[in-house]
Amino acid sequence: MKKVVSGLIFFIILIAVLSGLGFLLSPDYLFKDYVAESKSEVSTKLAKEEPCSLDVIVLGDSESYTSISPPKLWRDYGYTTYNFGLIGAKLSDIKEAYKTILSSQQPKVVLFETNSLYRVDNGQAEADNIITDLIHKVFPVTMYHDNWKMLFQDTRKGYYKGFTVSHTIDPAENKEYMIPSDEEDNVISDNLETLKEINEMCRESGGTLILYSAPSRSNYNFPKHNALSKIAKELGVDYVDMNLAGDEIGIDYTTDTRDGGDHLNVYGATKSTAYIGKYLHDRYNISDRRNTDIAPEWNEMLREYENE
Repeated sequence: MKKVVSGLIFFIILIAVLSGLGFLLSPDYLFKDYVAESKSEVSTKLAKEEPCSLDVIVLGDSESYTSISPPKLWRDYGYTTYNFGLIGAKLSDIKEAYKTILSSQQPKVVLFETNSLYRVDNGQAEADNIITDLIHKVFPVTMYHDNWKMLFQDTRKGYYKGFTVSHTIDPAENKEYMIPSDEEDNVISDNLETLKEINEMCRESGGTLILYSAPSRSNYNFPKHNALSKIAKELGVDYVDMNLAGDEIGIDYTTDTRDGGDHLNVYGATKSTAYIGKYLHDRYNISDRRNTDIAPEWNEMLREYENE
């Protein structure tokens, strides 16, 4: 009996400690000067942003957060942009992230990078999300366990509204890779259905979904372009394939990639962001917030970005 009571007391203390740590490491308590970078911390990233202050958000996997620079869009157009790209993201990950974003933001434009559409995602991912959400609610520390790092370092360095700065140059050849073809590299049906759900969420919240493919000779080809163009037409959304605008963008794979033609470095991202920025400016009515009360914080971020 004594062992049972001791075990029960230990269990109660353990629950109390985990609950307390969950509170101390939560975004509401810890967000003031730091931004968490891990995949599970979309809510932590959002906590530092004023509600309804983000007009453009970027969704996708690593091709997204290495191709769109929010500081440059702020400098050139006054657009408040946040890149919520996730490492190795599946469509279910992106959908859940977007759902979290909509809890405090109402973006007018959602830029969706298309590479994740070709990543296998199955029904188990949805089940995993349900189970994970339940665990997070009971023990918040499991969701915020990496936040302790923010006490000892400023995780914003080299990381600006979701965009990561890389000066690394790992070149690839400037060979033609978008060779015209009538073939289609179709997206699996489960991913297409999830994309339709994301598009519906976007419309219901008053936003506009735009599909875009970042310059990446490792990931894109003409059959994918054909399939993605068809999907965009079916959804009634715009599709921007930057792999077909190489001359206009000026991507040079001998200088503009960090890993042999897969992801862009900061030099390539500056070019792709300039292209997408002009596209948005010419076609969409997005507010210029450079004369609003949130401008000082964004200008400070821009100064840090330009210094780096």
